[in-house]
Amino acid sequence: MMAQLRGAFGIRVDFSLALFSMALILARLLPVIIFSPFLGGESIPAQLRMGLGAVLGILLFPALSEQVVQIPMAVVPYLALLLKEMFIGFTLAFIVGFVFHAAAVAGGFIDQLSGVMQAQTLVPHVQHKATLYFSLKFQLAVVLFLTLNGHHWVIGGLAESFLKVPLNEFPPFSFGMLPLMELVMRLFGDLFRIGLILASPVLLAVFLTEAALGVINRAAPQIQVFFMAMSIKPAVAMLMVIVSLHLMTQRLSQEYVEMFRHFNRAFGLMG
Repeated sequence: MMAQLRGAFGIRVDFSLALFSMALILARLLPVIIFSPFLGGESIPAQLRMGLGAVLGILLFPALSEQVVQIPMAVVPYLALLLKEMFIGFTLAFIVGFVFHAAAVAGGFIDQLSGVMQAQTLVPHVQHKATLYFSLKFQLAVVLFLTLNGHHWVIGGLAESFLKVPLNEFPPFSFGMLPLMELVMRLFGDLFRIGLILASPVLLAVFLTEAALGVINRAAPQIQVFFMAMSIKPAVAMLMVIVSLHLMTQRLSQEYVEMFRHFNRAFGLMG
């Protein structure tokens, strides 16, 4: 009946094939949209995130018409393709988000050593309370990325990914799965390395402040150094964050370039 109805209206699209193809497209797009702070994040309602993924999928669908007609409709091959698309989507989501999490780690380091862990504020992107510098570093990374039009590059990279790894094909993994797993693990380690680099000016200043207070305590034990540190360390941390702000933005810009390089390298390892 559906075939007769399509023929009566001159519609040449197989709705079942289009529906299953759209599910494959969304399986790759939605993880990036949902978990990336600059496109979705927990502050964006789920309906809007799903709507954005559906709009991008509809826009990409005509360009993928040659791949769509070759998608197998059998249960097992289709489920295998769906799992493949979800694997690619979550891998890309981790790659495009690790710099922002590294900035949040840097803020956590500063909060811990400067003694402001008790002060918390609501972070819209994660929809829960976080410490001050955690929120500052995280949101600064997001704003800088949007200012540099990084989201355009991510959307363009997602569209190009369907040419590098088509919907109807499995990644050949010419170099094996190990290099890709090594890349993901290395990025996970870089998350803490970058966080430490971004926080290093403040950490060094707080360390020197602690050393100076220790010398004062040794020279004049009657001075209440502990209570002095509770007000001095947060002030030093805030001053160093302001002074080193331009250094952080420069470093983040460099890490964004590295992020896109890893983005492209991931598809090279899948090919």
